[in-house]
Amino acid sequence: MRVQPEQLYAEMMKAIAEKHTQPNKTDIVESCFWIASKYWEMLKKNIDKSFFEYEGKEINFFRNIKPKFTSQIQFYTMLAEVMLFVPEDIELKTIYWREEMKRYRRFCEKHKEFVDYYENKSVYLDSIYFVRVAPDWVPAQQPASYDADKHFCSSHDHLVRGLLANKMYYEYVREELGLVKNEI
Repeated sequence: MRVQPEQLYAEMMKAIAEKHTQPNKTDIVESCFWIASKYWEMLKKNIDKSFFEYEGKEINFFRNIKPKFTSQIQFYTMLAEVMLFVPEDIELKTIYWREEMKRYRRFCEKHKEFVDYYENKSVYLDSIYFVRVAPDWVPAQQPASYDADKHFCSSHDHLVRGLLANKMYYEYVREELGLVKNEI
């Protein structure tokens, strides 16, 4: 019996929430990255050919289901990268997090047309953006390791993942700025 994507997502988010009780941020980020990666692999194993039998189901997968999993992977990757550079000095830390607040805006500006399309819940390009790529498709940039399997890749699902991950990151940065302000 195949597990439904919603059930896998709920299990993943519960496992991630449990890891957030750990005291060490580095351990949290690493654990959550691996949890999200594991559940993305589990989801792929639960998807059979009938899942993409109808274009509507395929579009739903790439527009709504896949990004829930892969955005978690990207978010924790972003956190792992950023944690290496957070300064100890309070003033420098404040400047650092203020600069990081701009990351989400830069993403949205860079991909404005797509972000507007997605956030306005437009659908007229879904059959182009959210269907599987052809076997001979060559992406404009090297895909993330978890997007290397073309059977589970559309031309624009990486932008949905990026948008969702950047939103989560923005909220994380807001919290960090609040903590820094409390330290002053």
